[in-house]
This record gives sequence, C-alpha cells and structure tokens, in this order.
Amino acid sequence: MIHNVFALLSVLPARPRRAAVRKLMDTVWSLRTTEQVLGREHLPTQPCLFICNHLSNADGFTLDRALRPRKVHFLAGIKLQGTVMTRLGTEAVDTIFIRPNSSDIEPIKRAVETLKAGHSVLIFPEGGRSRTGALTQAKKGASLIARRAGVPIVPVALTGTEKFMPIDDRDMGREHVRRAHLTVRFGKPFHLDELEAETAGAGDPRQALTDAMMRRVAGLLPPEYRGVYAPPAPAAPVRHLASHAPPEPAGR
Repeated sequence: MIHNVFALLSVLPARPRRAAVRKLMDTVWSLRTTEQVLGREHLPTQPCLFICNHLSNADGFTLDRALRPRKVHFLAGIKLQGTVMTRLGTEAVDTIFIRPNSSDIEPIKRAVETLKAGHSVLIFPEGGRSRTGALTQAKKGASLIARRAGVPIVPVALTGTEKFMPIDDRDMGREHVRRAHLTVRFGKPFHLDELEAETAGAGDPRQALTDAMMRRVAGLLPPEYRGVYAPPAPAAPVRHLASHAPPEPAGR
C-alpha cells in the first residue's frame, strides 16, 4: 500500500513532494513505532559530525526525527536513487550522495564543506547496512572527513530499525514496515586528538582512527550489536595445579 502512495507522490513538483513525503513518513513512524531518544544533553551547539551504525533504510528518517529541530545533512549511497520509495525517502532529508567502495572523493569534499559552512553532517561509516545487525568494519573516509573538518564527533547508536524495515535484498524498493521499538542513543562528543593513544604506531593510521571512532559507537550499543568492535573477551584465568612430591618409598 505505502509503495503505491509513494508512486502517486512522485509526480508532484519537488517542494510539495518533499513536504508530502515527510508528512507521510512521520505518520507511518508515529503509527508503527515507539521511539526512545537518549543522550540529548550530549549534543553540542556547534556543527558536528555524527557517526552511526547502519541497520536499515529507515535509519536516516529515524535519526532526522530524533535530531529535530536541528538540521543535519546525511551521506547516503547513490543506489538509493534507484527506486521510487528510496529516492523519495532521501529527498525527505538533506542528502549528500556517495558511491560506496569507489575512489570518488567529491562527496567527502562536500561533507567537509558543509561542516565548515556551519551545518552538521551524519555519516554511516560502515558504508552499507549490516545484514546481521552487528557492526562491520568501517571505511576510512570517516576519519578523513573528521580530520579535514576539525569539528566535534558525536557517536550515535541505533537499534530497532532492522525490525521496523528489514532489509530485502531482492527488491529494496518494496521493503515493508512492521511494528517496532526504536532507540537512538547519543554519546559524548570527542575530537580526533583524543584518540592518539589508541592509534599510535598503527600501520594504517586512517583505518586505525576510523576504528577508534567506531569503538565509541560500539560502546553505546547492546553487546549483540557490537560486531567487530566488541571488546575482546577477558582472558580466562590460568589455573595452576599444585605440584605434589612423589610419596616417600616405604621403609625397608
């Protein structure tokens, strides 16, 4: 049903289309989800770079709602323009399109320029939605944006959207919504120079910085969502068996 409504809205001119899509999506979110937003007190007043785990095509609008009235620009994969529903969904928020796993650095430049112009930007450093719900290793571009922009970085943890709009790899444009509880948790902002102790001597400094950034996201997530950024399990204690001297031979 919702897919047919999106198809009808797609014929509207750009400005009324965006307003109508936002209204429709707000209605769907309000009817089909319960939402909890934690950590608003951590949000800085100045422009910042938000980094978040990625579970679903519902993530962007869920975060848009959680951040209102703050205006945020989202980095999103260009493939979202390939279906009516996902294209209109990206139009409902301010979007900078990026080609994941490509050498195109123009979107990174635009993200940096947007931050330097006084606007906040939100990125999903993993570069794609997790198929398991758990964090996968993030791309290096996250640390590049953070380094060039020099703004505070705010870790964000998102849960529940993978149940609200599950991934359908057969047809992304016909993914269905279900009832779900969504949680958005904002962590304390930090700067890259605070990560130096964690990344000193790394063979790949950009990846090490990105990984250190993502550990801040993992720390806000429940254990089952932490994936490759879960802390190592504590080593099992070494049990020392008491040595026993051989018994004295019986007297002759």
